[in-house]
Amino acid sequence: MSKYNYTLKKKTSLVTGAAGYLGEIISETLSGLESNIILVDSDKKKLTKVATKIKLVSNYKVDIIACDLTLPSSIKKIKDYIVKNYGQLDVLVNSIGLGGTNTMKGWNTEFKGQNKETWNKAIDTNLTSIFFLIQSLHELMKKGSDSSIINISSIYGVNAPDNKIYKGTNMNNPAAYSVSKAGLTYMSKWLASALAPEIRVNTISPGGIKRNQKQIFIKKYINKTLLNRMATEDDIRGAIIFLATNMSSYITGQNIIIDGGLTIK
Repeated sequence: MSKYNYTLKKKTSLVTGAAGYLGEIISETLSGLESNIILVDSDKKKLTKVATKIKLVSNYKVDIIACDLTLPSSIKKIKDYIVKNYGQLDVLVNSIGLGGTNTMKGWNTEFKGQNKETWNKAIDTNLTSIFFLIQSLHELMKKGSDSSIINISSIYGVNAPDNKIYKGTNMNNPAAYSVSKAGLTYMSKWLASALAPEIRVNTISPGGIKRNQKQIFIKKYINKTLLNRMATEDDIRGAIIFLATNMSSYITGQNIIIDGGLTIK
């Protein structure tokens, strides 16, 4: 009989950024693996909507914590909640991120318009908050067996963007996004070393996901991939299942790139 367990039954998972596009898919996937799940995001209304949707098809616990992870008090709140209600944590997926749809001034703009406020916000959200959340929760994760941390990065943490694909659109690629994601990818390697052997730490780096972008952008992007399409949220499910369960019990410190072959060119 195989040693692999393809479920997370009797385990508890936590997803940050759970109200986002990827966060919702990740949360659904972990719940489908029979895990109890804690959903964390700053938008309580969206978070409640995701939780309600999951509860319709799940027989396992679905809890929400609405908070701003850049605040130390929020990290303490999360830890205290897990201690009180679960005692330990088995899977942590960090999908939190200041992404391309953010409307902050100085974010979705060309190089000369990017400002320090948005730079600091991106680093704080996409990198610093994740480090200190893991620092706070790692002892709870050591109580389990084969605990797994999965950080959601980006292909722009590996490769620089091709700015030509943004011409003719209202889209840009802020430096702080790429820099923060590159830092997250490296930080995952550092944490894999620091937390071994009790906790595995890996990264998933999706490529561009199709979400109502202009056709001119979609066409340019697709031409850069080998599989002739942009990604969908569903494309991340397999890697989540693989890294969250003991199917990947001998894998840590790695970055799985899900980009249709774009970054190999």
